Amino acid sequence: MAVDQAQIEKIVREVVENLFATSGSTTLKSTPVSFSSSNGLFDSIEDAISAAKKAQAKFVSMGKNIRYKIVDNIRKASLENKEKLAKMAVEETKMGRVEDKIKKNEVAALYTPGPEYLEVKTYTDDNGMLVIQGAPFGVIGAIAPMTNPVPTIINNTICMISAGNSVVYLPHPSAHNCTIEIFKIVHNAIVSAGGPPNLIAAAAQSKIENAAAVFKSPDVDLIVVTGGPGIVRLAMKSGKRVMGAGPGNPPVVVDDTADIKKAARDIIEGASFDNNILCNEEKVCIVLKSVLSSLLDGFASGGAVVLNELQAQKVQSVVVKDNEIVKSYMGKDCAVILKDAGIDVNPQTRLAVFVTDKDNPIVVHEQLMPILPIVPVDTFEQAVSLAIEVEHGFKHTAIIHSNNIERITRFAQALNTTYVVVNGPSQALAADVYKGGTTWTIAGATGEGVTTPATFTRERRLVLNNTLNFVK
Repeated sequence: MAVDQAQIEKIVREVVENLFATSGSTTLKSTPVSFSSSNGLFDSIEDAISAAKKAQAKFVSMGKNIRYKIVDNIRKASLENKEKLAKMAVEETKMGRVEDKIKKNEVAALYTPGPEYLEVKTYTDDNGMLVIQGAPFGVIGAIAPMTNPVPTIINNTICMISAGNSVVYLPHPSAHNCTIEIFKIVHNAIVSAGGPPNLIAAAAQSKIENAAAVFKSPDVDLIVVTGGPGIVRLAMKSGKRVMGAGPGNPPVVVDDTADIKKAARDIIEGASFDNNILCNEEKVCIVLKSVLSSLLDGFASGGAVVLNELQAQKVQSVVVKDNEIVKSYMGKDCAVILKDAGIDVNPQTRLAVFVTDKDNPIVVHEQLMPILPIVPVDTFEQAVSLAIEVEHGFKHTAIIHSNNIERITRFAQALNTTYVVVNGPSQALAADVYKGGTTWTIAGATGEGVTTPATFTRERRLVLNNTLNFVK
């Protein structure tokens, strides 16, 4: 049952206030931004929605060929500003690493599928012709995250407008400024390529009430949430069609047939990238006891810090309070976290690992930190069972290092996640466009999985009876 306006505003306020209380953010402050009908930014979210609706109608009337030109221009502009945007994101959110965010911006600009991903299917027989084509939803209300604000705007905009939609964005309040900056860059790229102004639109200031207005507006046809479980659950109560990218807690399993040194290198690369704030990255390592010692040696030789039991307890006392992850440590450098636990390491250290049991809160919860727990088990069957348990049915991502095809198959079938990565780092799922492209909205919560331009279309069918079947 859909909730009413007052309920939505109450829940949104609770979600945002709780987020600030746990993340260390204190206000909704954002840099003043000029707004007008020419730059996509408006004084009110209602005006943004109205403008986006008009722009979407204009956009579809222009034909499909212009979408290629617009998308190419978005890619170019995003790449030209990748370093500046990476620095802004780290400075504002206090999460992640600049060099890794540059890579994320590059991947979003280069690998996001565009209009070429859409296809028209036709079938003919003696009785006529069937044409299957994707139509746009219309106006999409899209909530952007704090963890990956810049690549999410790049990725979602390319996918959504490739499908013929317009977008009303709701920036995360703790990433408002960098989100608005990439918004302005993308909006300018659209207009300079010949697209209509306000094809993407937003309110110039972040307000709690904006989400409620978008959720209830009759002019918003689809809600897309790239964020935490709270806002996803709220959106699903809006009464609208929702695509939600919720949390992930990806397990990585290492068995006794794996190339252990390579597995260690891959896990370090994956779990440390941008300080582990991507939902698809390795959050807990499950290893067969017979190769635990070799894996720990591989971590140490690969540059990770292997914590002893006392050190691990000190780290846990810092990053876990009341059995929950302390959000202010999410996305922080490994060396910063360890220093607060009284452990001095090289500032360039990217990952710390420690051996623990399956009930450790850092195992159970999505920690979003470059601190990786390792849980030893006796058998591969136990590894699979534990992987299912700690993944919590999010259906997001799972990783396995093994050279046993039968085990890999069983693991993939049992976990049933959107992504299964085999013998590589979690970043291996960011594929070139010709291999399927990449996404920043993995909609596991609502079942769509990897989002592409096709995701943001409604399938429509034209049935032609006894006609246009040209060949007999």
